Amino acid sequence: MQFLRERFGLILLVGIVAALLLYSLRLAQEARDPRFSPLPLSYSQHRFGAKGFARLLERNGYTVRSLKRTFRHLPTDADMLVIFPPELTVVGTGASAIWTDEDAESLDAWLRRGGRMLLLSGDDRLPEPLKEEAFRRLPTFQFPVDRFVEASPALPAPWLKEISKVRLGDQRVRLSPRKGRWVPLLHSGGSVKGALWYYEDGIVFECADWQWLTNEHLRDADNGAFILAVVRKMLSKGGVIYFDDAGQGDLIVEREARGFWGIAPMGVRIAFAHLLLLTVIVMYSLGKRFGLPRPAPPRAPALGEYVEALAGVYERAQAAQPALETILENVRRRLCRRLGLPAGATMLQLIQSLPPDSPLRDALQQAYQAAQNPNLNPEEAVRVLRKLEG
Repeated sequence: MQFLRERFGLILLVGIVAALLLYSLRLAQEARDPRFSPLPLSYSQHRFGAKGFARLLERNGYTVRSLKRTFRHLPTDADMLVIFPPELTVVGTGASAIWTDEDAESLDAWLRRGGRMLLLSGDDRLPEPLKEEAFRRLPTFQFPVDRFVEASPALPAPWLKEISKVRLGDQRVRLSPRKGRWVPLLHSGGSVKGALWYYEDGIVFECADWQWLTNEHLRDADNGAFILAVVRKMLSKGGVIYFDDAGQGDLIVEREARGFWGIAPMGVRIAFAHLLLLTVIVMYSLGKRFGLPRPAPPRAPALGEYVEALAGVYERAQAAQPALETILENVRRRLCRRLGLPAGATMLQLIQSLPPDSPLRDALQQAYQAAQNPNLNPEEAVRVLRKLEG
């Protein structure tokens, strides 16, 4: 029964670890699946993703690609860069520590040469001229809100004549003029919510909210029509638009892979870690490597060992007869259990229950008679008990 309980417990333990392993693999798959990514990634189907915005641009003749590297690796065919609020990380740790001043300088040079940018958040990865102004207007991290405001075009421009209102998330942020040519495009209640900033030969469209371009709100009011009009104004002849998915956490890190742990995907790492844990638990349970060995059933000492130990004690005390009586009492209890006799059966009753021709019966009779002798010497007692043991 004890064996069955141990095996059942081991099977249950293995089943639990296997279930955890499968669950971790599913989590790893979901973490890499765009459908489960709650960030405004260009390929995310989540309600806060930006796949709808990317498809809108593609349907209108633009080429949309994902930027999964830092700004210094911005491809030469990039005509526009879309920057959503970055992933929430601790500054100086994780992916945020990969961007350097070289990335900011590369982005600044690209903009001054005629690059186009949709800036929907403050960002410490930006060049200094953009970062100093953006931090006073746009928070670095913007979270989804359930408050919305309706903004209207600030200029009676011909390319905005079909736009009546844009529904923005109320981030409690207003834009103020920048140095250089700065053109307000959206306003709400006297505050500017969107504007064009001419950055030498480049153009930056900055907006006080990002939520209006997500899959959930792109079709609200004239949101889609307005952003498409802005993009057409900035890229009238079409072009290649990159989404800064690296800033959302989908970053390809260039580093040397060392060993299995460096080249294995995250799902394989999780599976391997669980297998190691399962191995440790099983080995500990079986007592083959870790911890103490499994307890063995108690072993009854051989009668000869018991005899010699007690005989030595009683010999020093010159009491062979009490030693023999003590040992015979232990033998009586043990034989009663083995033969199914009552625990209170006497030695005579035990002898009578044995067959007449049994060697054990003869040995017990001799031992019983020796125990009645008050002048029993230790040598005779040991001889009698050895015969009983045999």
